[in-house]
This record gives sequence, C-alpha cells and structure tokens, in this order.
Amino acid sequence: MKIKRQAKAMPRALAAALKLEHKGSAFYLKMSHKTGNLLAKQLYDQLALQEIEHIGRINEVYAAIALGQPWPVPGRKKIGYMEAEMKRIFVRLNRSGGREKADNITGLRVAMDMEWYSFKMYEKLAREAVEGPEREFFRLLVLEESKHYEALSNVYAYLTDDGDWLERSESQTWNWMNS
Repeated sequence: MKIKRQAKAMPRALAAALKLEHKGSAFYLKMSHKTGNLLAKQLYDQLALQEIEHIGRINEVYAAIALGQPWPVPGRKKIGYMEAEMKRIFVRLNRSGGREKADNITGLRVAMDMEWYSFKMYEKLAREAVEGPEREFFRLLVLEESKHYEALSNVYAYLTDDGDWLERSESQTWNWMNS
C-alpha cells in the first residue's frame, strides 16, 4: 500500500498526523453516509473535507522536507470558519421547518472523542517540535482540532437538547442555534 510505504520514510510526527487524519476523514465520510440527520450529515461532510485538507498540508510539509528544503511556514488560514459554515447550514435547514431529530448520537460522541485525542496529540507534537514553522504548524492543527471538537459538541448538545449547553462558556456555545 502506497500510504504505508510513504509513512515509513516520513518523520515520526508527520506519519502519526497523516495516519490520524486519514482515519478521521474515513470515519466522517462513513458517518455522513450513515446518519439520517441533515445537520449531523453536513457537519460530518465539513469535517471530512477539513481532515482531507489537513492531509494535503501534511503531505506538502513532507514533500518539502524530502526535497531537503526547510520546514515550510504554515499559511495563515481563518480559523473558526467551521462555525460560519455550520450557521449557514443551520439557517437553511431551519427554513424548511421543524427541528431535526437526534440520530446516531453515539457517532457524535465517538467523533468528539476522536477530536479530543487529535487535539491532545497535536498539542504534544507542538511541545516537542522545533521552535519556528514546525511548532507553528502543529499549533495551528491544535487550534483547528479544537474548533472541530467545538462544532461536534455544539451539534451534539443541540440535538440532544442537553440543558448544560447554555451553561457552558459563552465562547464555546453557538447561541444562534438556540433561536
């Protein structure tokens, strides 16, 4: 398999990140196909796209390193666009009337666990990374994974009508879902 051969030649941190992102994108695509809930489906689709984007960025870093170039400076990307995209989807779904019924809540919990694991792994890799672009690359992944967790957490709370949702930190709660 090409991925396994490529991973053996990669630095350990990039190989671990690549494996994690492949696993995440496959999981989200599978969950998108399985769920009957349109909000969850759109969230899974967005997460799969972002995990695939991460795979591309990891491969770009590896390609530069393999060519003997320095670790590329991570491009500045607007973090938090997940919330804007989910708000757009939420508004569109709400126009059709009725609240979405919860479906496969276990899948959302598994996804939250996966994102938490990713967050913690990238946090560790950032601490171990060389100061500069390498550390910044993993810090950006930490931030992006935290936004993925936030999105999953908000959709989970909304779909389960969890009373704790509004009691959480306002910086993490998407209050627009409560309208």
